[in-house]
Amino acid sequence: MRVLLVSGLVVLSLLFLVPVSRAQGLDVDALRKELQQLRDEVKGLKDELKVVKEQKQAVAAAPASAAAQGTVTRDELAGVRGEVETLRDDWKRSFERNTAQASRALSLSGLVQTRFSSKDDGANNTNGFSIPLLQLGFSGSLKKDYEDGKNLDYLVSLYSNTTADSYRVAPQDVFINYNVLSTLDAESPRLSITTGQQKKPFGRDPQTTEEYKPTISLAQFDSNLGLSARDIGVVVKGDLLPINDYGYNYRVPLLEYSLGVLNGAGQNVADNNKSKDYVGRLVLNAPVDYNSVFRGLSIGGSVYEGQQPRTATLSGVSVIRGQGAKERIGADIGYVRTPVGFTAEYAQGYDEILGGTSAAPTERSIRSHGYAGTVFYNFGQQFLKASRTQSRYDDWFPRTYQPFIRYDHWDPNTNISNDASDVYTLGFNWFFAQTTKLQLNYNIKQTRSAANAPDSNELLAQFQYGF
Repeated sequence: MRVLLVSGLVVLSLLFLVPVSRAQGLDVDALRKELQQLRDEVKGLKDELKVVKEQKQAVAAAPASAAAQGTVTRDELAGVRGEVETLRDDWKRSFERNTAQASRALSLSGLVQTRFSSKDDGANNTNGFSIPLLQLGFSGSLKKDYEDGKNLDYLVSLYSNTTADSYRVAPQDVFINYNVLSTLDAESPRLSITTGQQKKPFGRDPQTTEEYKPTISLAQFDSNLGLSARDIGVVVKGDLLPINDYGYNYRVPLLEYSLGVLNGAGQNVADNNKSKDYVGRLVLNAPVDYNSVFRGLSIGGSVYEGQQPRTATLSGVSVIRGQGAKERIGADIGYVRTPVGFTAEYAQGYDEILGGTSAAPTERSIRSHGYAGTVFYNFGQQFLKASRTQSRYDDWFPRTYQPFIRYDHWDPNTNISNDASDVYTLGFNWFFAQTTKLQLNYNIKQTRSAANAPDSNELLAQFQYGF
């Protein structure tokens, strides 16, 4: 209406002004300018009216669109909510019924060994199947540090092995570990504190876990000096001056160190004296990058010093008299690389014990020593980074073969001549599935004296698999 009114006024003005202008001689140019201004105003009003109409059309179309899409009633909304609650309850019941739960982050792992052994010592020939080790582990993090990686982790593992007439289950590794320094920065040193039952930081072979050992049997010095047995205490581990090759995600510290304070009584045993045992280890690694020929070369040294009860069974009577020294010294060198590698290790023991008769026991000191060397050759795809990173099915694993030879010497008392024993091992490891390998060992044991056990040959075949 506003537009029509203005238009009418413009027309009347023109009709009125034209005769008047002719009669009175008004300025025609001024009238033309005024007419143009009125035209512009009319145009602006038309544009404004167009916008208003478009807005009205949009408002009118909105309800129609909503109607076309349909509306939801309260009953329909309640039905949808009920179905969602039903699905939630079903999922919750299924989760509780089929999923193991823990109050903290938990990882489950295990290791199983199935073995066939055949031994011939000249007088007897024995053979049979056995399950020498079954290990179950639970690990996780009690406190996760996402900024620096100073995590508080735990490990609890149980193991079962054969005794004289049965199986027994006992704790193996039970400890918590705290990373004092950051583990996220590869260029910074590392430092951690471990409290509980754990492996002693002594030697190379004694600290190697089962999945990485090439041989089935322990070295003689390892088993006779009790180096592989766990103990209860506190161990501090760290490294200094790390070398990083970021292209291969390879980090090796120039120096590694370990210091421990232990009960000294062994695993799953309470302390049997007032003193504590002390152990320390240093390892020097070749500070090279991944492609260097010296990658994998390391030299280590270990020292152990403690006390033990002087105990002996003399004429059927158990006698304990005071405490005796228990000392261990070790040195090792290793070159673990593909395809050729070797390890060599030496250990010396010193023990103060009781001897003589039950009526008059005497104190004795025994020095013992042993050494072992292993040379192996790897061929296959497992240790090739290009093979491991290929896109394959989940159960694919690069097969690898590892033949090796080993010489193992042990002298239980250096003060006595001709009491040593030597073991020559020919072995072969076949890694044919992930965490699974077949091991074949043929041991030839030779003794230096007829007073010791006779010479013997032993064949061991073992499947070892983990999960």
